[in-house]
Amino acid sequence: GYNLEVRHVQNFSFPHAGRHFGYRVLQVGDGVVVGAPGEGNSTGNLYQCQPNTGHCLPISLSGSNDTSKYLGMTLATDSTSGKLLACDPGLSRTCDQNVYLSGLCYLFHQNLRGPVLQGRPGYQECIKGNVDLVFLFDGSMSLQPDEFQKILDFMKDVMKKLSNSSYQFAAVQFSTDSKTEFNFLDYLQAKDPDVLLGKVKHMRQLTNTFGAINYVATKVFRQDLGARPDATKVLIIITDGEATDHVNIDSAKDIIRYIIGIGKHFATKESQERLHEFASKPAKDFVKILDTFEKLKDLFTELQKKIYVIEGTSKQDLTSFNMELSSSGISADLSRGRGIVGAVGAKDWAGGFLDLKADLQDDRFVREQEARAGYLGYTVTWLPFQRLPSLVAAGAPRYQHVGRVLLFQEAKVTGHWNQVQKIDGSQIGSYFGGELCGIDMDQDGETELLLIGAPLFYAEQRGGRVFIYQKKQLGFEVVSELQGNPGYPLGRFGAAIAALTDINGDGLVDVAVGAPLEEQGAVYVFNGQHGGLSPQPSQRIEGTQVFSGIRWFGRSIHGVKDLGGDGLTDVAVGAEGRVIVLSSRPVVDILTQISFSPAEIPVQEVECSYSTSNKKKEGVNITVCFQVKPVTVQFQGLLVANLTYTLQLDGHRSRSRGLFPGGRHELSGNTAVTGDLSCTKFWFHFPVCIQDLISPINVSLNYSLWEEEGTPGDQHGKDVQLILRPSPHAETKEIPFEKNCGEDKKCEANLELSFSSAGSRVLRLTPSASLSVELMLKNLKEDAYWVHLNLSFPQGLSFRKVEVLKPHSQIPVSCEELPRVSKLLTRTLSCNVSSPIFKAGSGVAIQVMFHMLLNSSWGDSVELHATVNILGNNVATTSIPVLYPINILTEDKENSTLYVSFTPKGPKNQTVKHFYQVRIQPSVYDHNVPALEALVGVPGPHSEGPITHKWGVEMTGLSDPCSLHSWQPCLPRTKFHCPLVFKEEILVQVTGTVELVEEIKAPFTFSLCSSLSVSFDSSKHFHLYGSNASLAQVWLCLFRSLGNRGHFVFLQFGFFKRNLKEKMEASAEAFSGLPLEDSEEPVSGEEAGDPGCLEPLHEEEAQDAGTKD
Repeated sequence: GYNLEVRHVQNFSFPHAGRHFGYRVLQVGDGVVVGAPGEGNSTGNLYQCQPNTGHCLPISLSGSNDTSKYLGMTLATDSTSGKLLACDPGLSRTCDQNVYLSGLCYLFHQNLRGPVLQGRPGYQECIKGNVDLVFLFDGSMSLQPDEFQKILDFMKDVMKKLSNSSYQFAAVQFSTDSKTEFNFLDYLQAKDPDVLLGKVKHMRQLTNTFGAINYVATKVFRQDLGARPDATKVLIIITDGEATDHVNIDSAKDIIRYIIGIGKHFATKESQERLHEFASKPAKDFVKILDTFEKLKDLFTELQKKIYVIEGTSKQDLTSFNMELSSSGISADLSRGRGIVGAVGAKDWAGGFLDLKADLQDDRFVREQEARAGYLGYTVTWLPFQRLPSLVAAGAPRYQHVGRVLLFQEAKVTGHWNQVQKIDGSQIGSYFGGELCGIDMDQDGETELLLIGAPLFYAEQRGGRVFIYQKKQLGFEVVSELQGNPGYPLGRFGAAIAALTDINGDGLVDVAVGAPLEEQGAVYVFNGQHGGLSPQPSQRIEGTQVFSGIRWFGRSIHGVKDLGGDGLTDVAVGAEGRVIVLSSRPVVDILTQISFSPAEIPVQEVECSYSTSNKKKEGVNITVCFQVKPVTVQFQGLLVANLTYTLQLDGHRSRSRGLFPGGRHELSGNTAVTGDLSCTKFWFHFPVCIQDLISPINVSLNYSLWEEEGTPGDQHGKDVQLILRPSPHAETKEIPFEKNCGEDKKCEANLELSFSSAGSRVLRLTPSASLSVELMLKNLKEDAYWVHLNLSFPQGLSFRKVEVLKPHSQIPVSCEELPRVSKLLTRTLSCNVSSPIFKAGSGVAIQVMFHMLLNSSWGDSVELHATVNILGNNVATTSIPVLYPINILTEDKENSTLYVSFTPKGPKNQTVKHFYQVRIQPSVYDHNVPALEALVGVPGPHSEGPITHKWGVEMTGLSDPCSLHSWQPCLPRTKFHCPLVFKEEILVQVTGTVELVEEIKAPFTFSLCSSLSVSFDSSKHFHLYGSNASLAQVWLCLFRSLGNRGHFVFLQFGFFKRNLKEKMEASAEAFSGLPLEDSEEPVSGEEAGDPGCLEPLHEEEAQDAGTKD
């Protein structure tokens, strides 16, 4: 459908043929038969237009004496025999004063040769039925003289106008009694109404209407008084008031009774319904109400129509027409030697169709009882089948105002036509069934589709619709719809529907739909597809595209023949006063081939390490080949396609990895292609340092036909332009990068994965704690592609960053955390290693760092599990111990002994007491306090010197006494080991006795030291601030002084520690996440122990104290 030529068409017209030239078009032989129904006083004609000459000639109908005013309104052809049927549905004649309307048809033999057969299907001979009519007029006192006179004038007027008909008259005046003014014998003797009604006197009594009707039935309709036995009895009753009697009127049941009620007495519904008692049934057709007597004079025209009905029908069917107004031939179809024509006006416009005999001299009428005023036969079409009797589809577009299509089938034995299916429309006024078209999609003799047009359908700003019904086992079922473009509410889409012989080369029938009122008219083409029709048109042809000033383009369509001798179907389209013939363009496919040399891109050409100065880049050669392949194989011309093409490298990327000469990533050109293979060579190279060496380079080829303006596409020997089938006019091929995979071209990598010991050895649980692990990944075999490393870690850790340690940044590594899975206790980190290629023999050291999350639960160790997705030693696991923090704070009490003095006259023994306070804060991460032990260090025994001392330790809440460990020779100290029970506060008392054993004769200096520290299991816990935070010391200095008061010894104990307040503040800062001043985390394995004696923090104080008197 996309291949109908619109720039170069043939345009046919004929002088003085009128604007209806083109009302119907039909391809017959090597030309187009055009119907041109007459208009006004002109007659209709048929014309034959020849594309090879470009002219049209009238078709002679010699021997016909009938005047065919609408000849050409209906055309039909038989595809098997080539016969043509042309009909005029407006053959009119006067029968007495009735106008009959039937059809006149002509049957032409193949190619319009041979004698022409003429027939008048549905022809109704004149029927003159005798009618005896009696006027029964009111003479009651309610009538004024002038009103009574108007009734007489009305009767005279009717009698005069029907004086030359088969009617005879009588008149009866009724009031209280009835009086015959003249009978049928009187009328036969003197037909002058003025004489017959000249001496009538107004009776002026009551209104006994029922009695008057019985009087007429028994006293007037008598053969001895001139009534005819074969005549139809008609009674016209004229009254101005309601009846004053009520008797049975069964005597008048065989009389047609018209009642005319005049005046104000019939203003109510009840009074009007009483008139129905006098009238024949149905009463609405036989009762007329007039409000004034003046309107009687205008009633004859309406009464005359009813009288004509009576005169032209039999007694058994007194209220409708049979074939008098059949308009037979308004539609027609031929198939396999048989013809049918629609008779839309038959049976009171219920309609039907006529099955014609071969000589057109006889026919059988087929109707449907329920289709009253439905216009059945407005359209007819054969639906042929091979294995089943053929069907006839007939449209009744006015049935119940929504339209109906009926399917009929002829019985093989009796020849009787039976209705087999009803298909109803849905929208009032849509004219559903106004156009019909049967489709044999694959030309196998079986009708697969029935297309029903509804040209007045309206929805979504679209005017007209075509409904597609498909043949199923039980009949035709609707499967889809076709519609035109929006914006044309009055477009009449579906006014013409035509099956086109395959025009696009797919072997299936295509369909053209006319929309003659979309602007200047349009034709839509829908391509056939298996199972139906494409819902979208392949082409929409506007009338203005083919001829300037055209109107009603698409009013008729036919396209089944090759009129130009090129083997392709041409399509004839009717318009106002002209016919356009559209030629089909040959449809072709373009076969393409793309090849590369070399077939793979050498990696050394594109690697970052490759040096252009050492080796010349070879690049890649591309060979592109084209070849024309015909799709419409029946085309008999030369196949030459002028192509324009574009070749593109990596078109889907913002930066191409291949470049044509000049640094371009695409190039274009033109070439002429025939049925022989023609090839063109190209070359491209690569930019420096390509990172993506995995995905192949995409080479895309796009091509289209180069439309040459002014190239004719006609049937006069000139080459027509080809057109491509509407499939993707492109080809894409990929050229891969060479892979280091050995001779088998199959890459098999072997990745070795392990954890290094260089990472964190333990995880200390602090608010600012971090953890780092190092992984070693090596490729022991061939290149690996898209290596992914997954590292699972506990929920309490948060990924911070990843770094490449070796070989620094040459191998890129990127990681991202995968979405959490709530049911799992671990999280997963996914890392791309050396994307895309992890080369053979390469290795990488990766450091992954984590933060610790607060409010997490922990075990004894942290498990990390690493895997890679390549076969080999690709799994590694590491376990890192978890150390829980503990905070121990110590201080001396204010009541501790600070100074001891010896004088010549003083005591030789002094007691020294030192009090320690120990506070323990449990870990926020673990409430299980470890086993604690206090180590109290005191001075060891002296082998010489002026003093001796002894020491003991006491502790609150201690059930077991402190044990004294053996003295260590390497330390001049003694240790007390005291187990601690967890309490928030523990007091420790160190008591010593210092004795002066000899006189001090010379200056002498020495120190004594005591200390307290807390010990615990360092494999599971660590001191939050280091062991110094829980240490206190005592020292003693002795001096000799010579003063006015003699010798004395001054002994001072001092405690070197951090103030408890400072320690508590530091602890609070640590747990709030703030850094601690002057503190460092203890090294792994550090434990609180005996620090030994330290130098005094303020030695000058001791010196000053020693000099005091």
